[in-house]
Amino acid sequence: MSKSAATEKNYVYQLGFWSAITATVLVTIAGITATAAIQPFATIIGFLLTSSFLIVIACIHSYASEEKKVFSLIGLSFAVIYATLISMNYFIQLTFVNQTTFDASAFEMTNPQSMMWVIEILGYFFMGLATLFTAPVFGSGKIETLIKWLFVANGVLGILTPIGYGLNLPLQILLGGLILWDIIMPLSTGAIAYLFRQKKQAKTSGSGSI
Repeated sequence: MSKSAATEKNYVYQLGFWSAITATVLVTIAGITATAAIQPFATIIGFLLTSSFLIVIACIHSYASEEKKVFSLIGLSFAVIYATLISMNYFIQLTFVNQTTFDASAFEMTNPQSMMWVIEILGYFFMGLATLFTAPVFGSGKIETLIKWLFVANGVLGILTPIGYGLNLPLQILLGGLILWDIIMPLSTGAIAYLFRQKKQAKTSGSGSI
């Protein structure tokens, strides 16, 4: 490996580790505050999560082997859509909904009939697709296998949620999906942080792969 390529990998491992740590903290807080309906704190944390998740997927794309980069590129593309939809939704909640003097009930996330719930569900559908298509990047070793199946589980959850929403299932069932997400995503990003940390340490010590 050339010196420039080694330096690039070093940046990937460092950025991947810190962005995954950040995402783990944010997704944990977001899950708790969203489930407990602690507003506007949950919305602020969710807004910050979009960027950290996008950086994590970008680092995974750089980490992926050449023959698997097509999967991570598709995953990164879906992550961009997720980040765009959710950050737009949450920014509207934090600004327009809170500041307007007009009736904003059609835009309020506290209203189950709000049109913004459609954007919310769609955004996390694309997050699910992002993890589902990124999952094949991982394969060898216990940590990568764990990440792969957690990503697949999140992808399945992301696909089932809009189906349930479209079928007008009770809100309690959708909240059950949120609780599962609260468990799956922190485990996923935490495992990614651990993977990048181990890769960085292995590179520094000159040891083999994990």
